[in-house]
Amino acid sequence: MKRTVLVVGLMAALGGMPVLAQSITGGLYGRAPGGQGATIAVDNPATGYHKNLEADASGRYSLGGLNPGQYTVTVTQDGKVVGVRRVTVVANVQAQVRTTPAAVAAPANVNATDLSAITVSSSVIDQDVNPIDVSTPELSSNYSMKLVDQLPTGRSVDSIAELSSAVHYDNQTTGLAQFGGASSAENRYYYNEFDTTYDYTGIGATSLPSEALSSVQTLPSNAGVNWTSSTGGVISSTVRQGTNRFQAGYSLYFTPGTSAFEPRQPNSYDSQGNYYHFTESNTKSPRSTQYLWASGALVKDKLFFFAMLGNQPVSQSTSYGSNREYDASSRDKNALLNLTWNITNNQSLNVVGYREWSDTFSNQYTLDRMYDPSSAGKYFGWADSKAKNQFLIGNYHWQINDTMSLRLMGGYLSSTTFAPTSATGTGLPYVTEVNASNQSTNIGISNTANQVYPVDYWRKGFKGDFDWVLGDHTLTIGAEHYKHYINNLETTTAGGNWTYYDRPGYLLPNGAVVPGGGQYVQQSYKQVGGAFYTVNKAAYISDSWQVNDRWVAYAGLRDDYFINKNVNGQNFFRSSILSPRLGVAWDVEGDGTFKIGANAGKYTIPIPSSVNNGAAGASLTWNRYYTYTGRDPNTMAPTGLSQLGPQYTLVNGLAPSKENVATSNLKAPYQYEFQIYAQKLLENGWSTKLDVGYATLKRTIDDACTTDAITAYAQSHGYPDYVDETGCPEVNPGIAQVFTRDYSGTGKLQSLTLPGNAVGPAPKRKYMHVTFELVHQRTVEQPYFLDIGYTWAHLYGNYDGLINLTQRTQSGPGEQTYWDFPGIMDFSSGNLSSDVRHSVKINGVYYFPSGLRLSSVLDMATGTPLSCMGTYPDNNNPAAGYGSSTHYCDRKPAPLGHAGRTPFYLDWSVGVGYDWRINQDNRLSVDLQVQNVTNRKGRIDSEQTYDQGFTADGATIPNPAYGAGTWQTPRTTMLILRYQFH
Repeated sequence: MKRTVLVVGLMAALGGMPVLAQSITGGLYGRAPGGQGATIAVDNPATGYHKNLEADASGRYSLGGLNPGQYTVTVTQDGKVVGVRRVTVVANVQAQVRTTPAAVAAPANVNATDLSAITVSSSVIDQDVNPIDVSTPELSSNYSMKLVDQLPTGRSVDSIAELSSAVHYDNQTTGLAQFGGASSAENRYYYNEFDTTYDYTGIGATSLPSEALSSVQTLPSNAGVNWTSSTGGVISSTVRQGTNRFQAGYSLYFTPGTSAFEPRQPNSYDSQGNYYHFTESNTKSPRSTQYLWASGALVKDKLFFFAMLGNQPVSQSTSYGSNREYDASSRDKNALLNLTWNITNNQSLNVVGYREWSDTFSNQYTLDRMYDPSSAGKYFGWADSKAKNQFLIGNYHWQINDTMSLRLMGGYLSSTTFAPTSATGTGLPYVTEVNASNQSTNIGISNTANQVYPVDYWRKGFKGDFDWVLGDHTLTIGAEHYKHYINNLETTTAGGNWTYYDRPGYLLPNGAVVPGGGQYVQQSYKQVGGAFYTVNKAAYISDSWQVNDRWVAYAGLRDDYFINKNVNGQNFFRSSILSPRLGVAWDVEGDGTFKIGANAGKYTIPIPSSVNNGAAGASLTWNRYYTYTGRDPNTMAPTGLSQLGPQYTLVNGLAPSKENVATSNLKAPYQYEFQIYAQKLLENGWSTKLDVGYATLKRTIDDACTTDAITAYAQSHGYPDYVDETGCPEVNPGIAQVFTRDYSGTGKLQSLTLPGNAVGPAPKRKYMHVTFELVHQRTVEQPYFLDIGYTWAHLYGNYDGLINLTQRTQSGPGEQTYWDFPGIMDFSSGNLSSDVRHSVKINGVYYFPSGLRLSSVLDMATGTPLSCMGTYPDNNNPAAGYGSSTHYCDRKPAPLGHAGRTPFYLDWSVGVGYDWRINQDNRLSVDLQVQNVTNRKGRIDSEQTYDQGFTADGATIPNPAYGAGTWQTPRTTMLILRYQFH
């Protein structure tokens, strides 16, 4: 009881034990050398912040709700300053104020707030990648942008996350980061607590320029309940803030044009010597991106600003198709303003606004000879792509009293894109021709297959967290609400979409056989899209329990609520899911130098609104097949048409009712994640980490074309005349599903429950990994940063995730081909396409006293599995209509991931920089960074499509491009100039 009273008193004095949470603020904690009776002053002269704390009986103290920056912690015992420390506070991290090496003694006559008279001891220069934070079981990586600027890596937040050996680069499909075995469509991206993930597809996010960021934090897995649920990873970025000190600067990022510094991508060929990728003639002009920024105080100690203008002047590029030249010019400009108002030492408000304009215009010319750039002649047309992005994010933090605090966030973003071409609105036919390697060439006079409409997207969100300290416990109660809108209509051009083929004896998907010499034309029509709203919201509660001086336990419960609407505004998916999460952290030595932690939790993810756009829209998709006698000499459209077989309708064009879009008991996806890890601070700036994790997917959502299964089940269960024609609803594969239909034909809806195996096997994705990391922080005595990471991992199952990475598809999360028909899932289990078994990342910077810097990023990994994808061998099975999308090759089973692996991957990037302090107020830095410095032409992918179908007599039509390679990005060079004035 005495201990409880003491802790309550301590928490009242400290204003609450800081809890790691999604926030733009951070905190600090430590132990005073003098023990009980010590007074701790926390100051940030740059912002005028000052607060006094009292230590507990063992000398412990803590403080949360601090804006990022450098803080000085002064410890006073019996009226005398006994030590001073400087600590860097970053968002979402509780920084430890270390007592080793020994605190600096101060003269007895020095006042605790007279910081100018104190010598601050700080051996380690802040560059923590894996800070040891014993106040929470969470394990995260935090990258200061000061460090990122010095490493020869990309500037995107995904490339920053990929500095870890546990994060995989999806270089075959989306180019984004993959965490924990999940697809790259399962991550969440935050800027100043606002979730900016592009929830139309779930792929990537609406982003801010990296120049505007101060730090980037990554959580590969096992986050607390106040982070939005994700079955992948979390990337959280914080925008730079101003201080009392006026600063201004200019940054220039210059990339030379095509040259030895920027070599061309080599060509790739199929087995017959034809081009698979025709790239070696592509060229780029020099490109530059520049930023002008300033920060300071509008009102000293109270109101601060950070402002930035970005500009990418027009740059040119030329690329070639088989019979076209494309001359493109691109430009971009943006503006950002961030205001921070320290209302009091207990209240702060931060508001950031951003706007970006981008435009890419392309002139197109005809090649008189295929694949011959020197034959470019006749003007073909133009294409233009314009985009405008906007952000507005507000964050408010209030330390209500000694035991209560409140955090509020509100955000809004919008994006408008419009991509007309010279043929937009003309109604001309779009005509292409497919060669023997199944590659398409535009041979007509139109450069667009669709009527073009603007795409409008906006997203708004609100979030609130209330923390309350009750003895040893810190309770957090919170909620969030996100809503987004998408208006994306796509319709085939009025003149039709025509594709010529030459496949003698080919058996068409509608059952007809191509006669004669094998020449036929396919007409395709598609109408999809509309305006949709989607709502994702959640409520959560958690308890962080300081069990004793060395143990912290965490328990949380999150309730996510997902609402997806069809084109008529009806809720076709409305599901709630509870996600419990547990964690424990052990401060082994009691001084924050050795931490052992463990986490277990359940995680879900929102379903992207592309499902609304596809499955829930009034979509119509069909193909017709014809023989022809000639071609129009102007448009190249076919003439003398004679139809082969009936129209092959994929989607019937009817706006489906909510019952037809999804099963009546459709539930949200989820997976379980488990983790145990250890972090140890070693001597001389070294630290190490060992992380062991396991994740297993338990439920997912995808569409399944279940009409035959529903028909058979209904006819055998009392409805002999029923025939289902409702298309491809969303289901939970492997789980008994309730289908609501008018089975009796009376207009009355009834329900039937089909067994889980009706649409194929249950989803399976299991991921396990062991990661070891050794980090050296830059110190005065040892002026280098080094991060060495190794990860062993194994990823297997039958489901890549929301996008089908095996088939390299980027669109339609939740509408992949996996369970469309049971035959597609035959032999679908094995090593998944992102199964990188061994990965090593070595990142480092060495600092010379003269200001010279040398840096390096080395990325090595074993290859990823390849599959042999072919056509289903039985033409009577509906899976055969999907072409080479099944696990059969030459009519034989070809299990997932059993067609070899890509070769060993190696990418080495280097940098050299120089920091020049011109005088007291002016600084200049120059960097030369070269990625893939050896210009290694490693194979990162191989074409997996084995065939192009069968002839009428059953013979396989081989795909000559099977096995053709895709190469890693060639050498890229960047010259960086940064000038800063204080």
